[in-house]
Amino acid sequence: MKKVWVVSMNDFSVLLNDFFTKYLSRDRGLSENTAKNYRDTFIQFLQFMETNKKVRPKYIRFEMLDYNTVMDFLNWLEDEKHVSISTRNNRLAGMKSFFQYVCKHEPVYLGQCSTILEIPAKKCESKPMNYLTISAFELLLKTFNCDTKKGLRDLCIISLLYESAARVTEFTNIKCYELKTTIPATLVLHGKGNKTRIVPVDKSVINLLKEYINTYEINPDEYLFFNSRRQKLTRKGIEYIVEKHFVIAKENNPELFPETFSPHCLRHSRAMHLLENGVNLIYIRDLLGHVSVTTTEIYSKANPEIKRKHIQETTKQLIDLEDYDIQEKDDLMEWLRNNI
Repeated sequence: MKKVWVVSMNDFSVLLNDFFTKYLSRDRGLSENTAKNYRDTFIQFLQFMETNKKVRPKYIRFEMLDYNTVMDFLNWLEDEKHVSISTRNNRLAGMKSFFQYVCKHEPVYLGQCSTILEIPAKKCESKPMNYLTISAFELLLKTFNCDTKKGLRDLCIISLLYESAARVTEFTNIKCYELKTTIPATLVLHGKGNKTRIVPVDKSVINLLKEYINTYEINPDEYLFFNSRRQKLTRKGIEYIVEKHFVIAKENNPELFPETFSPHCLRHSRAMHLLENGVNLIYIRDLLGHVSVTTTEIYSKANPEIKRKHIQETTKQLIDLEDYDIQEKDDLMEWLRNNI
């Protein structure tokens, strides 16, 4: 028998509106990027409800959102939208965040929400971390023509992205006054959850940035990097610049570079290079803006050179252990006979 929904006050639309306008921005303080991911999740969910369940958004009630509906949505994403497992898991995380919010604010739905919160993420193969060796990064820096204003700007973008290990969202929001060019030079970054951190900047990069700031006559209150209309560079703009120079470098030395590359790979590269040079994980954690050093440990696990060094050191310790001499062996055998 087909289930008939009785339409009354739209509790779903009220809860969803409060989730985005109050909870995410005010209570959780999530990054703009995370909020956009959650927004995309529910745009797709509303599309699914209309096309597959024949329920227009304004008629959706919260009681319709049960375990089976959410599972149908996730399967629809995979089967009809052909999204990857990681994207499916990302959409599930967005749904769970909403249902966790509902649990706290509308306990009457606790049982309904609990079944959805128990939906497990699908297992997927972890992709190898993309990062450049030091040699590859040096070759990447040679692809810039600093005789042009745009070439100088692009070199400064790549150099500071690497030096600061900033996330792209953090990077696009840098104002000129947040860069301190006097020694010791530093840069202020605004990370996830509106957390601010100050990172050091090498003198060589500062010299480049000084030239860039003077060339473009950038005011302190302006964004540090902008497009031809002097508007803040977007994530897409940064990605385009990084991809352009990556392609040039890869064409010259394909064996040194991974198949694909993104601005975030410069962040990975910086962390890897520091780790290879013996910098403590605690300091790398602070540079990256991780809450826990456990997150930072992914770099030591993903770096084959670090693994090789640890294995070599451990093996050396084992080899260096001296064998028992004859007297020690006799004493050991006597102890075993008397005590075991």
